[in-house]
Formats: sequence, C-alpha cells, structure tokens
Amino acid sequence: MNVLRGILALLLAAPFTLAAEAPPAWVQRQGADPAVHPPERFLAGYALSSPSGTEAEQRRQASAQAREVLASSIRTRVTSEYTSRVTQVDKHMTSYAQNVVKTHADLELEGLETLVWRDAKTNVTHALALLDKARTLTLLEDRLSRQARECAAAFTAARTTGDVAGLSRARQIRERMEEGLLIQAVLSGAKAPEPPCPGPAEIVQELRKALETRPGLDRHAALAALDLGADLPKGIRVLMDRITFADSPFCGTFSAYLEETLAVQLAALGQVRILDKAMGREALVAAGGEGSLADALRSQAAVRGVVFDLGEEVKVTLRVVSAAGDELAATTLTLPAALVRKAGLKLVPDNYQEARKALEICDAQVQASTLEVKVVADRGQGGIYRKGDKLHLFLKANMDCYVKVLYHQVDGTQVLIFPNRFHPDGHLVKGRLYQLPPDDNSFELEVQEPFGAELVKVIASTAPIEIEAQKPDANGLREVRESLGGVLGHTRGIALKAAKIQYAEATAVVNTMAAAK
Repeated sequence: MNVLRGILALLLAAPFTLAAEAPPAWVQRQGADPAVHPPERFLAGYALSSPSGTEAEQRRQASAQAREVLASSIRTRVTSEYTSRVTQVDKHMTSYAQNVVKTHADLELEGLETLVWRDAKTNVTHALALLDKARTLTLLEDRLSRQARECAAAFTAARTTGDVAGLSRARQIRERMEEGLLIQAVLSGAKAPEPPCPGPAEIVQELRKALETRPGLDRHAALAALDLGADLPKGIRVLMDRITFADSPFCGTFSAYLEETLAVQLAALGQVRILDKAMGREALVAAGGEGSLADALRSQAAVRGVVFDLGEEVKVTLRVVSAAGDELAATTLTLPAALVRKAGLKLVPDNYQEARKALEICDAQVQASTLEVKVVADRGQGGIYRKGDKLHLFLKANMDCYVKVLYHQVDGTQVLIFPNRFHPDGHLVKGRLYQLPPDDNSFELEVQEPFGAELVKVIASTAPIEIEAQKPDANGLREVRESLGGVLGHTRGIALKAAKIQYAEATAVVNTMAAAK
C-alpha cells in the first residue's frame, strides 16, 4: 500500500515537473505573447540575467533590466508621439519630455508587473515586465487627481505670503505631475487634459516675484538658478563645474560666491542633485585618473559660466550642459558692478595678470612627442580651494618617465613638490596612477595665504631631469629660485639633445581663496 502510494505520487508529480521545466511562451518568444498579452492592451519589456550570481541576484537583475526596457520604450513614445502633437503653448512639456529622454530619468510606472522564469539548464533568469494600459491609466488618474489637490493647496498658501519654500514644493509636485501627464497621453493616445491646479508657468511666475524681493546679489543668483532649473528634469545629477573670468581658467571670489549660491538655490528649488566636489579624490581614484572630474563623478550635466567685466556692469553667462554635450539650459544675468564691490567680492584674483603671463609660458608650444603626461586636481581644472583645504593631484603617463612637479605660487615663486625628501624617486611607470600627496600621510598640500591663482606644472621626460632647487624646508619641499620661464627654457631643451629622449608637459590651474564667511 505504501509502495502504491509512492508510485501514484510520482506519477501525479511527473506532469507538473515537466510543465515547470518547459519555458513559457514569452521566454521562447523573448517577449510578450500577443495571444496572452495583446499589444493594444499591454506594453512589455523583456530581459535576461547573466549566468553568475545567486538566484535572488539574478531575479533582481533580470527584473530591473526588463523594467528599464519597458521604461525606455515609453520614453521613446513620449518624444516621438506626444511631442509631435503638442502646440507652442505646451513648449514647457515638450522640453520636459525631451530632457526625460536625454537624462534617462526614472519613470514612475504604476501598475507594473513582472514575470520571472529561471532556466536551470543555462543558469539564467528571464524576466518580462508588463504594463496593463487600462489599469495604469486608472491608477494614474487617481494619482494625478491627488497631486493636483496638493499642488493647489501648497500654491494658494504660499502665494499670499511669498513663501519660496512653499512655492517650490508646489512646483515640485507639478513637475512630478508632468511625467504622469506625458505617460497618460502616450498610453491613452490622446492629449492629457489640464489638471485643476496651477500650471508650471504660473508657479514659476510667482516664484520669480518672491525671489525678486531678496536683497543684493542673492536676488540675482536666485533668479539665475530659477531660470537654469526651469527645464531640467527632476533628480538630474549636476556638477557645479566652474565659473571663470572671461577666456581664462581663473576666478575671483565673485565666481566662488556664484558657484556656491547657485548650487544651494538649485538644490533648494528641488530640481537637481548637486554633486559634492569633495568626493572628487575618491572618484578619480576609482576611475583610474581617466576622463574629467565630471566623468569620474558620473554627472549627468555640468554648470559652467563665464564672467565679463563691462565697466559699470558685470555680465555672467551660465549654461547647463549634458554629459553628451547638449545644452539643457542657459541664462544670462547682468548686474551693477557696484553691487559686487559692495559685497566685498572680486571678479579676478589679485595676481590675475601675473597668473595669465605664467599660464602663457606654460601653454607655449612644446615640441611634439609620443610621451604624454596628465595632471588632474581633485576639484577639476580651475577648481576652488579655501583656506585649510587639502589639495590632491593625480599624475599619469603613457610611457615610463621621470617627472618634476612645480607649484607656481601666488607670489611668483616655484616650489618643487615632487619628488621630495619623503618620496625622492620621481620615476613614473607607464599607465599607473600616482597621487600627490600619497595616502601614507608623509606630507600634505594645505591651502594657506596668500590666496589667488596658482599653477601646477608637470615636466616629464624619458631621461632624468635636473632642476636646481634650494634645501628642503620644514615640509620637505624645495624652492626653485629660477623663474618659471627660465626653468621651462632649460627643460624644454631636453628633447633637442637626443632623438631618443621624449618630453612632455601638463598644467593644472588652482584657485585659492580665504575661508568662506
């Protein structure tokens, strides 16, 4: 009897096991089965995991990739279908739709379901993300209705008092609604109706009125942030790259004020996520010194600006540029020069003219060579360092070589910072990333007075380089008495001495300033 029960149990279990091992139709098709999930009702995204990892890890990987495939298809529909229907009145929504695609912002997809099947033979997990259009539209309508009420309430309460925070909250709610309206239009095949709450333009207009009441420079900076953030998708990762004077990489305290204030204002308006330059050192190490600071921090966009002295006025052009090079936003502000002076800020560093001359000497054409050397500061080219900040430099060469690293200070003197008594070997190995100072705490480069524009000059050669320097100071660094032009005049002659010797240079600009008040 027990044996019979066992045989019956095996016979009953056998069909179930075989059925479970057979892949479902959507796996065989590598996409939705139209007989089960007709395209007029469902949107789908298919993906499979790598064969490595645990079952749980494969499940998460395949599900996430399937949802991303589905989201990407909606992004494409948003731009190709919806933006073709909008009128000039809907320009803001068109811009938003385009930016969603450019920055690959996460879409809030409600009603999303995921099917998962694991192939035990290949050790791969398959996933199918499904979006029921009718169900999603119902959920979207409920969410949009709720958000419209929240937006209207926040706007009404803040409008009467000029509360910037309240208006910003209303704007953030409205921006979240924009994405839902776009998806609603795509899924329904018709233009989404206007919700019963203030539109983006009306909220921005009230924000502008509130910000215009701010005193002095803060008003100009806040309005510039409002203009820049108007068309940026929510949550975009932005690096405040640099705001320099005219055609130079140098900047004064006014640029530092703008960089810091714009970052705070953009974040406060709820549009962007500002990246911390203090993380530049770790990011550059992780990236192996390749690419720019923006690349290392994986920024989706960067804010760049140029300051112009027009005599009685100061003009600043600001741009937000995507990682792909597209201009996402731009604005120009013109303000009285007296306002800058009243705030105790300067357009250029005190040693601006001397720094320009030094940079011209550094940029003078060097004989072509197969040797290439790179130097990057942990806050990027022209980065701002306040009193007490620690400066870190990264060196890399495409050939084995010898280097000398000179630091051209505000007062015009040169200090040989590498090699030094702690690290007397100035030899670089091809492709290896070198950090100055290293992590062994043998020495550090701390910003101290006097402040201004300073240069880091790296001289590299496949033959040892000789530069006369004084005895080491207390920090183990040696001063080079000869002028920068004189030093470079001698070292550049190395490449002419023998055809086998390769020579290269690299320059980094550092802007140092007093501590922020």
